[in-house]
Amino acid sequence: MIIQMNEQNQPVIAIYVGYGASHSWTWFADIFEKFGCYNVKFIDEADVEKGLLTDCNVFFISGGDTFAIAEGLGKSGAEEIERFVINGGVYIGSCAGAYLPLRSSLKPLNDFNFVYSPITNLTKNLPLPVRKAEKFCTEYGCQYVFHPVREEVKIKFKGCYEDKVVKAPLYGGPGLLPSEDIDVLAVYDDFTEKTEFLIDEKTARETIIGSVAAAKKNLGQGIFFLFGPHFEHPEFEDANKILFDIIFNFASRSRQSIIAHSTADHTDPGRIKKLYKKFLSEVSNSRIIALSLERSSYKWLIGRKVYDPEKIRVFLETIWSRARGLDNKEAYLYIKEDEIIELIEYLELIKETLRFLKNSQDQPEDSVKNATQLFFNLREATAKFLKIYFRYKNNSITDEQRRKQCTLINSISKQRHCSTPSL
Repeated sequence: MIIQMNEQNQPVIAIYVGYGASHSWTWFADIFEKFGCYNVKFIDEADVEKGLLTDCNVFFISGGDTFAIAEGLGKSGAEEIERFVINGGVYIGSCAGAYLPLRSSLKPLNDFNFVYSPITNLTKNLPLPVRKAEKFCTEYGCQYVFHPVREEVKIKFKGCYEDKVVKAPLYGGPGLLPSEDIDVLAVYDDFTEKTEFLIDEKTARETIIGSVAAAKKNLGQGIFFLFGPHFEHPEFEDANKILFDIIFNFASRSRQSIIAHSTADHTDPGRIKKLYKKFLSEVSNSRIIALSLERSSYKWLIGRKVYDPEKIRVFLETIWSRARGLDNKEAYLYIKEDEIIELIEYLELIKETLRFLKNSQDQPEDSVKNATQLFFNLREATAKFLKIYFRYKNNSITDEQRRKQCTLINSISKQRHCSTPSL
């Protein structure tokens, strides 16, 4: 079944931005904007628990700390995800989002036992790392999940994409073993000159090459799609197109809806303009401090994941690259006063925390505590800003732009020459 997209019939896409999520979910915002898809919600664990997935067609969970994501969502979140998929939703997980639904006996992961395929990068006896030891492995009960390589790898597809090879970056995602529980979509085919080896190449090949890089599992009326690499990375267009093909071919017709066109209630454009100028100033100041912090040797272990200063500007640039585009009278109508005030408050906290971190090299404990709060505030501020931005873009898009959007998406869907169910 191919869904023909038009202004009355667009899949509603939800992106997880909650507890445990790293910066990689911002890549979804980049590729959806690139392809002209603005019917997007940015939701956290509280939104999932409230049942917001009911109004969505597709739910993305990207990279981060899998244990923290599972803890944040909890048993109630797992039940909501299961209900969402059984009733026709499409779950797409990459990296941490691919680990999350896999079978596990460890708490809190054992609430998410939806897919029973084992992983290849699990061991009791770790190989020696040759670089980036801090990103090399994670304890997993009495074993370890280890990451043989990072950066670009080659993935070879089967089924409708038979013999198609695409490149995508791998940042800790799993390699899966084939099983009766999954349909294999693609395998890790080879490394490239851009692959970064964290262990010796021979062991890396034995661990990854030939294992499953992309798989799907049907559950009820819906589907789980699991991707080890980040097919959402905006620099890998061929991989992006496969994601869009999945979205617009598998999102169920019965769940189709569209975000209503509306402006913010009781908006005073003059007041919003003044507040928005202050918001822009706070973002700009935070970017300057964050850039100077990148010259430090800081790394912070937050939960089970290592964060470095470069990740700070990923969030800030996600805001800044779009923020000036909202600095106009038309856009002010879509910004609520309480929203922009809250964003200013978050940016003020971010700025002050950045200043503290810049001057706290001799206080490592305080540094980790403040870095933890910093990344929480960055995540919150970025998600809240993108909610406003995508609301404005979705509501202000013209009929002509929607027609072009339909043409683009349909052209992606027609690239294959076999029926959708056999993917």
